[in-house]
Amino acid sequence: MTQAVLWPWILIYPALVLILTVGVWQAQRLRPGFGRRTLLTVSVGSAVIYLIWRVAFTIPTETPAAMVVGITLVAVEIIGLVQTLAFTAVVWSTTPPRPVPLSALPSIPSVDVFIATYNEPVSMLRTTVAGALGMRYPGTVTIYLCDDGGRDAVGQLAAEFGVEHLTREDHSHAKAGNLNNALAVSHGEIVVTLDADMIPRANFLEATVGHFIDDRLAFVQAPQAFYNQDPFQYNLFSGKALPNEQDFFMRTLQSGKNRFNAVMYVGSNTLFRRTALEKIGGFATGVITEDVATGMLLQAEKYRATFVPQVVAAGLAPETLPDLLRQRDRWARGNIQAARKWNPLTWPGLTPMQRALYVDGVIYWYFGVFKLVYVLAPLFFLILGIPAVTANLASLAVFWLPFFVSSMLSFAVIADRKRSFLWSHVYELAMAPTLAVSTLAETAGLKVSAFAVTPKGKLNSNRQFHWRIALPHLVLLGLSVLGLVNVFVLNPGQFDRNSIVISVFWTLYNMAGLAMAVLLCIERPRVRAAERAAVECVIEADLPGIGVISGRAVDLSIGGARISLPWTDGFRPELLADVPLRPTSLSIDGVGAVTGQSRWVIAGDDSLTVGFAFGQLSAAQTVGIVGLITASADWVRDDRETGAGLAASAGRAVAGTVRRVTAHARADVRVPTNAPALVRLLSIQEVCLPDDPNGEGRHRAAAGTPVLVSHASDALEAAVVDYSFGGCRLRVGERLEPGDFVSVEIPDRLETPELAQVRWVQRHRGSYRVGLSFGRSEAPVAVAS
Repeated sequence: MTQAVLWPWILIYPALVLILTVGVWQAQRLRPGFGRRTLLTVSVGSAVIYLIWRVAFTIPTETPAAMVVGITLVAVEIIGLVQTLAFTAVVWSTTPPRPVPLSALPSIPSVDVFIATYNEPVSMLRTTVAGALGMRYPGTVTIYLCDDGGRDAVGQLAAEFGVEHLTREDHSHAKAGNLNNALAVSHGEIVVTLDADMIPRANFLEATVGHFIDDRLAFVQAPQAFYNQDPFQYNLFSGKALPNEQDFFMRTLQSGKNRFNAVMYVGSNTLFRRTALEKIGGFATGVITEDVATGMLLQAEKYRATFVPQVVAAGLAPETLPDLLRQRDRWARGNIQAARKWNPLTWPGLTPMQRALYVDGVIYWYFGVFKLVYVLAPLFFLILGIPAVTANLASLAVFWLPFFVSSMLSFAVIADRKRSFLWSHVYELAMAPTLAVSTLAETAGLKVSAFAVTPKGKLNSNRQFHWRIALPHLVLLGLSVLGLVNVFVLNPGQFDRNSIVISVFWTLYNMAGLAMAVLLCIERPRVRAAERAAVECVIEADLPGIGVISGRAVDLSIGGARISLPWTDGFRPELLADVPLRPTSLSIDGVGAVTGQSRWVIAGDDSLTVGFAFGQLSAAQTVGIVGLITASADWVRDDRETGAGLAASAGRAVAGTVRRVTAHARADVRVPTNAPALVRLLSIQEVCLPDDPNGEGRHRAAAGTPVLVSHASDALEAAVVDYSFGGCRLRVGERLEPGDFVSVEIPDRLETPELAQVRWVQRHRGSYRVGLSFGRSEAPVAVAS
């Protein structure tokens, strides 16, 4: 039978696949869930057919170099098929387990909460401890601050909140050793592990402990969620459009793994049965990611694990791109280390699906290597003329097009707007060079850097471009442009037309992702000391000269609130002319009276809006404030993309990057001047409350708490640009850092030296401009020389 006779029959396959996949995709938009498994089956089937064709007919044999490139590419594609099969098994059914109420338990077990900390800010720990104390539970709960840093300030925090403070002299095995130390001195039947930044909601225990009615249940894993924007959301100005990059794994894939008893322990937001942990000798040690190994060892002992999809705790995602890459570097190396020490293919007790999914979890971390192969393969042809694929366009239409379209549409249906095909491409490309080096180095057994906690909660007032991170992407972009110029300008008509179409398509696709990766490297300033959440709660504001006015809180953070006070017949905007409408205290429903100061005031048509900074909060007030924040539906973003097209996000990123950062409208009048000033830099230990000698006052000073400052440094000469009640701008010859505390003397302008915090720093004509926020209080600030 001739090719001309066979060809119409061959076209039936791609036509059927395209009609079926596009039809199911359109139908499920009207009826969610329709044909989901059919689409998955077609996608996997077309992937198998495609790879059979690739291996049998498309590997170039013209030269040894072409064979090497071609075989390398097809090997990576085969690995991709293996990952696709694992992904399909996981998402085939993602029905989570039914909730189990506490009332189902024959008795209420005692609970120990381990909050692991090393060098995180005490202010961060304060909110986590407050969240833990706010958890509702009818049984006994003991909270342990597991402090591997041995800091006095953490001990004082524990005493203030009435929780246990644990330290140890032997700091071996990092976090795992820290947790094992706590395990040895505690006695609760259920053990909860929380990272230092992970704040539990009030219903954390109510939603999880009931599952331990199953005697063989070893641990319950809730998703790690995040209440701040990660670098992809923040640097690309897409926080409202994109979910957190980790959400898809934490909320969707973990749910799918539940069917195979292969839920991964991810280090936090987890509850363990103590007897199960003791059976395996405690938390696994000897690797830098103790979590994945601990979970796998428990499952190998035939214990069960379950996943609770409800967001019952949230923390801080890495806030800069370098921090995110350091975190992923640690995870990648740690997974490879764990697989080397406890090989899931041979470790006794695991089921075949558990083995497959844990191996898939290790293979995943080589995505950096795989992605670079996909980027470089078409460039070998465009620049050097070395083809990676030998195929004509007709064959591509028959075998590649059905595979590609069915893969994209099935992923779109399964992900349900939680992750798109294109954004997966961007995420992987952005991290590919760094993680390719990490995984290859770890595989080769090269020395691993010491364990380091991912920095979180740091202010950053400067926009910066991460050249070292962007350099590989810029090089690949440059090579892509060179390849296109070579084919279309320098040597037109010299290359095979079919190979040109294939290579140009993938090069343009990769260039889009590389361009987004470069934009990601432009780090936006982060100047907000605490994340805000929209709340709806009743407040009463005490305005001097006016009295108590009822209103509502608009949003809330651990440091302050934005409040709205409606105008009434007795409370009108005209009062602004005679009385400074600045509340000195707020009574917040569920918290009580909180003192502080007004940072700014805006008079609108319907209400007076006030930015209010809290003074020193008591332990009980902190618990109440944290409870209101975590109860907000706005505290944690949902996990779906909304308007997150690549072009739209690129447009927002470019527009936001070139636009100058504008200051918020100011309620305080700025008075320009050229007065001289003296600035003294204060260390953390030197900024403290009279009853807080260990420095926690550093985090409260700017909120208006009376502060005593001593042992100031030598004075720096400065010039005042302008000043107001709330702060000033200075010109100084030496650089100060955002977050630093200083004392400021402005003769003939300020009656006493002011304590201030550095909010932003800009280089300006050989000197620095610095924005300071005063820590105003009724008590004067004393500065010892």
